[in-house]
Amino acid sequence: MTSFFRDLSIRRKQMLVITLTSIVALLLACAAFVSYDVLNFRAELVERIGGIAEVIADHSTASLDFSDPKTAEQTLGALRTESEIVSGCIYDRDGHVFAEFHRDAVKSVPPPVRGAGHTFGGGRMQLFRPITEGSETIGTIYVETSLQRLSRRLGRYALIAGLVFAISLMAALILSSRLQRVLSDPILRLAKIARSVALDKNYSVRATKTSEDELGQLIDGFNEMLAQIQQRDNALQTARDNLENRVEERTNELANSLSLLNATLNSTADGILAVDLSGRIICHNDRYPEIWGIPPEILKKGRNEAVIDYCASKIEDPQGFLKRIQEMLLRPEEESLEVITLRDGRFIERVVHPQLMNGKCVGRVLMFRDITERKRAETNLQKANAELVQASRQAGMAEVATNVLHNVGNVLNSVNTSASVVMDQVRSSKMKGVSRVVDLLEPHLDDLPAFLANNNRGSQIVEYLKTLSTFLAQEQAAMFKEMTGLTKNIEHIKQIVAMQQSYAKASGVEEIQSPVLLVEDALRIHISALEKQNVVIVRDYEKVPDIVADKHKVLQILINLIGNAKYALTETQNNRPQATLTVKANGANAIRISVKDNGIGIAPENLVRIFSHGFTTRKNGHGFGLHSGFLAAKEMGGSLSVQSDGPGRGAVFTLELPLNARNKL
Repeated sequence: MTSFFRDLSIRRKQMLVITLTSIVALLLACAAFVSYDVLNFRAELVERIGGIAEVIADHSTASLDFSDPKTAEQTLGALRTESEIVSGCIYDRDGHVFAEFHRDAVKSVPPPVRGAGHTFGGGRMQLFRPITEGSETIGTIYVETSLQRLSRRLGRYALIAGLVFAISLMAALILSSRLQRVLSDPILRLAKIARSVALDKNYSVRATKTSEDELGQLIDGFNEMLAQIQQRDNALQTARDNLENRVEERTNELANSLSLLNATLNSTADGILAVDLSGRIICHNDRYPEIWGIPPEILKKGRNEAVIDYCASKIEDPQGFLKRIQEMLLRPEEESLEVITLRDGRFIERVVHPQLMNGKCVGRVLMFRDITERKRAETNLQKANAELVQASRQAGMAEVATNVLHNVGNVLNSVNTSASVVMDQVRSSKMKGVSRVVDLLEPHLDDLPAFLANNNRGSQIVEYLKTLSTFLAQEQAAMFKEMTGLTKNIEHIKQIVAMQQSYAKASGVEEIQSPVLLVEDALRIHISALEKQNVVIVRDYEKVPDIVADKHKVLQILINLIGNAKYALTETQNNRPQATLTVKANGANAIRISVKDNGIGIAPENLVRIFSHGFTTRKNGHGFGLHSGFLAAKEMGGSLSVQSDGPGRGAVFTLELPLNARNKL
């Protein structure tokens, strides 16, 4: 319907709009008039029939009081005066039918009794009214009325409305056909001029304005638009006249640019190939067929399959080459870098880039480079690198051996100290006193009881033996202590050697260790030498969690640090040498172990290279201990650092080690 109305001419549209408006207005007026009349008719009918029902109800009270249905039927006979009344009925106080009235011979069944009121439906009106005597309801009267009169009345209204509708429609058509020209004629003339301009391209014509209303404004706008179009047409004509010269100039510039581009592409050492999304060759430089050795007759055919087959025949893995081409066709926007091995021993590097236009992939650019010489150089470099690795391995083995000797040497110092202490104790042992007692008792073996009891020297033997046993027990305890330390040092030497031997197989075994016990084990190796030097040992231990670490690596580091502190205190002029051992937590995930001394200190220029391999300030040092300790701490995920305020002001070495995750639970 919308399409039909849209395609009509403007005249027909105006006539149709006026006609439809008139029809709708008439329909609404007729509907309002009929609705009002129907409502008014029903109200009058209810009022009139209701009045009759009330009169009959008043005359029926006596019949109900005396139960005289015959008199009640005679009273209902008064309903015959109204031709619209079809039937009637009187109910007693119990709702039973007491008397009936029927206009036709066919009797209808009265409906059940209801309260006062009326209803319309099925072409009938049903009305109920109560029958009262005083304030008491003694029955109900029912009256049924036909609505045929209303139907006939509506039929007459429909006929009248139809005649009025037809006459009004004819009048609307006549008026619309006359009045629409006032609006349509200027528009039609404007449309005719627009059609002429569109067909003849004559922008000099103008529309004539006949009024100052919106149509007049439309015509002014149309004429102004024609004037602008005429100006632009003239400018376009002028531009068209110069277009051929400009096209020729641009063509020459493009030819020069293409010539420069081709020269640039042909000057590169890489073979360049451009293909579309289907893999069809678009263009290439001269280097591309030269690298692959493609005959000119294959390129002239312009068949992409022939070029691919020829290249595949020269490759060691033709199936892989063809499979890779299929993958590139499926993923054209993917960049790639590959090396292709040819059967003649050459290596071709292929670089693929997507060709984008306005952000959309329209093809691919492939660059090929002969990298055979580079591959040979890489092979030679790998060979030289292998030789360098072998040399480095031998140097590393030498460094490992040096570390072993250095660490073993540190422990042997304590072994020598312990051995010297034992030797001194053996030399000064009180065991000679036992021989003296034997020499004293041997001449008196026959009268030994009398000698011990009566001789002045014999009576002192028991006291002497008691004192001698005390001294011997102390000597035994001291020697046992030194021998225990000596055994531990020898065991540590064996562990150092075993650990260094295991480097070739696997890393050290990590165990749960107490940091305080590790410090005490390392201190025990040097305690004798420190006590001989009258060094005051200060222990500053906090309660810290256990760590999971390689015990022997940690001991190596701590033994070296305490040994260095011992050397620094030996060389110092300080009358009160002191070494402070500190164990503290470093946050929630690490611990810090410090070895501090008030010895000779470290010069500032030596701090930056104190952990370098081979660097030492000791006369007989090798510079391996701190270097190996620094590396061991780093291997365990920790660090080893040093701080000193300068010569004569001591130094602090700090070892930081991480905790294991399970110790954080």
